Amino acid sequence: MSKTHQFEPAKRQSSTRATASNVQHGSQLELTSDSTPAKKKFGSNLPYTSTPQDYESARDHLSNEMEGRWVGAMPVEEFFKTFLPVAGAPLPEISENPFQNVQESGPDNRRDPTMDAASRSVYNCDQPVPNRTEFSQMELWMEFKSNDGVAFWDIPTNFTENSRQRAIKEGWFTPKTNDGRLIRGQLAHYAGAMHSMQFRNFSFSVLVESHNARFLRWDPSGAIVTAAFSYRAQPKLMAEFLWRFDHLTAKERGHDPTIKPADLADEVAARVREKLGIERDDTVMYRYELPGMARSGYAYGPKLTTSNRSLVSRCTRNQPVVWIPALDSVVTEGPWSQEGKIYMKDTWRFLSNSPDIKVIPEHEIYKELYCHKVPNIPEHVVGGDIEGGKTRTQEFARAAWLCVKTRISPYQHYRLFHPVVGRPIYEFECTKQLVTGVFDALEAHSHAFEKAKILHRDISAGNIILTDDGRGLLIDWELAKLVSDIGSRRPDRTGTWQFMSAKLLEDPTKLHELSDDLESFLHVLAWITLRYLPAVATYSASNRDQDLAKFDEVFPNPGDFESGGNAKADAFAAGTYPSRKYRPRISTPLLKLLRRLRLPFKSLYGEPTSDDDQLESDDGQEKLVDAPSVLPESRTETNDQGMMFLQTSTFFLKETRRALDKGCGLRTTRLTEICRVVFPR
Repeated sequence: MSKTHQFEPAKRQSSTRATASNVQHGSQLELTSDSTPAKKKFGSNLPYTSTPQDYESARDHLSNEMEGRWVGAMPVEEFFKTFLPVAGAPLPEISENPFQNVQESGPDNRRDPTMDAASRSVYNCDQPVPNRTEFSQMELWMEFKSNDGVAFWDIPTNFTENSRQRAIKEGWFTPKTNDGRLIRGQLAHYAGAMHSMQFRNFSFSVLVESHNARFLRWDPSGAIVTAAFSYRAQPKLMAEFLWRFDHLTAKERGHDPTIKPADLADEVAARVREKLGIERDDTVMYRYELPGMARSGYAYGPKLTTSNRSLVSRCTRNQPVVWIPALDSVVTEGPWSQEGKIYMKDTWRFLSNSPDIKVIPEHEIYKELYCHKVPNIPEHVVGGDIEGGKTRTQEFARAAWLCVKTRISPYQHYRLFHPVVGRPIYEFECTKQLVTGVFDALEAHSHAFEKAKILHRDISAGNIILTDDGRGLLIDWELAKLVSDIGSRRPDRTGTWQFMSAKLLEDPTKLHELSDDLESFLHVLAWITLRYLPAVATYSASNRDQDLAKFDEVFPNPGDFESGGNAKADAFAAGTYPSRKYRPRISTPLLKLLRRLRLPFKSLYGEPTSDDDQLESDDGQEKLVDAPSVLPESRTETNDQGMMFLQTSTFFLKETRRALDKGCGLRTTRLTEICRVVFPR
């Protein structure tokens, strides 16, 4: 059975706490309906979770993620005309019913409603057909179920308008039964697997039940589901779908036309493999096109892969590739004029449903950062939208036939290149390098906020990279917004769950502020410390699991959103963040740095800071601020200072810089040489 929570989390006083942005006015944050609820995205958060994911829980997560993104029930004929247009020869006549002898399900041949593989797969006959289900090659998949109406249930056409609206409000189209949820999660799992293993803008599938069938079209905004039809009584519909599908071009079936198998001379292919560290000569290489750069050259590398099985949202994939300029390239200087290893990011960027709101592409955000001379970010970034890569599911969220409540955002397929190939900060070689990387990213963030008036909004362990010389770069500015751009642009909040602030996770109406990003930096440093730095023997594996579970905490709530952050907030308030028991095996002041950086958040989440929570300075005095001329006279004054520290990055930069300048015992020994603890990712 699916493990679902049947309770609401304890309500913290998040909506009545003072915030870092309004403390100087002594007012409370006004909650508005423009803010966005958080969703724990299965794909983007999976690399950082410490919670084991079994097959059933994965499908449960995907079912939750798809809530509000099933668009149905679209009339079948409209589905054909909209998505499977075919010019040329008419559909051949069907002389007999090919489905009339299909056996009905019964007690002796019932199938498990959550069987482990797509029941039937369709492959391209121009390529070798695999002898097993192969998501990386299939063109179409069909799933067979023994009962009708378990995953989707059409609202009867004879309903009055009032009854129909009540059924829509109560979610009849997507039944909330356990089997219904798991089957929808299973369908989403298959679609996500297919998209993650291929180069696609969209795809099709078929759901066949005991008496009825439906067609589905998938893209990163969700899935369009047709009305159910009887394939015995209306065999022409199934035959017409297959005939139309067979006559579509690869692009019309959803394949990305900007990625093709590489046609390289043997010596060039060998050079590409050498630059990328690929040892196998038989590795299939692909040519990646960047819109607007085709006259300049192409990138070459192996197939983009990802562990992400989530279909919806950004679906980001990235990896190093090799840039090879065209012989007649129009670029004559800079990194794009010469062959070399580069970084490629393939993603789906968010677009607003409102024509009045322009969402700035990431490469244009970089241009703005360059204008303000923001340090510690990649240079020479180029990017562009992929042809035919805009989602279409959102176009039908107001259709007359719609019988489900939707929360759908449009997305645009997008690709970005930059010449810096780094490694994630959690692949640090020593604690000094770890702190250096965080400091450099903090510096980039501070300059962007203060000078360019841009807030990053997605600080995570994957968005800080280390260069070959051990310096940090802050990347992935895709979700950044101008500070002046208040309000919500999308129906759900984005970010990496484990590193989002407790306030954002607790309160779905909260606007994203500077203090939230500063807290995310602390979560990055704490999470990496707990997960990767060896601890003393008394700190058991179960202790580590319990501490890391604080970053995964999630509760379902009414209204199709999730909340969390209670464990983080409680630890801040109690002065026990990030852990009561963790002590590093290696002598390092990293834990002291974490404790100093947590102090302003005690003011944010707890009662006024007590004297017991103050850290000692080098000369033995207790203090919160850096070398104050006058110590705070009261706990309330100390609390106010802590809140003030969350209005700029100064406190965090000073504390991190001081740890680096003084050395403070930060180790430079390579962790791989001292029994580094590595967990599977």
